[in-house]
Amino acid sequence: MKISMTKSAWLFAGLALACLCPATARAQAETTPDTYKEHNAVPHTAAAPAKVDFQGKFTLPFEVRCHGHKMPPGQYTLTVKTVNDAKMATIEHDGKETVLQVSRVSQSSDSGKSAVMVRHGPGPRAHTVESVYVEPLNMMMYLDESGHTGFMDRMFASLKRVPIT
Repeated sequence: MKISMTKSAWLFAGLALACLCPATARAQAETTPDTYKEHNAVPHTAAAPAKVDFQGKFTLPFEVRCHGHKMPPGQYTLTVKTVNDAKMATIEHDGKETVLQVSRVSQSSDSGKSAVMVRHGPGPRAHTVESVYVEPLNMMMYLDESGHTGFMDRMFASLKRVPIT
């Protein structure tokens, strides 16, 4: 037993010494990175910028939701971009940008002006941005279709067009 106590004491002393006196490491700073040759490096190419397809302004008369984002009443700017081959909708209000996921895109037979489609629902006092119709692109972009998932919402919910200028 005395041997195991001695071994334990030496082990504890070694661990304490290792914790109190760690090995130091220095960061490798590159003060002039152009002077170092890298044989396996590939030149960095910037990603292709997103192409802006449409930009317009609209005013919400009441609070709405879209994908969990609360959007208070007020003036908004809508930007529709193409990133790679996907569409992306960005809504800006008071300097804050909200990127909304486009769930599906379809060609539209709608002959009206560009508009944000706001559905009454889910629930009695809620409103949801369901889709955006973009006249120059003749395209309907669906953002959030949760406004008509309940039975009562499907039965009584109305769809309002908020014009985009």
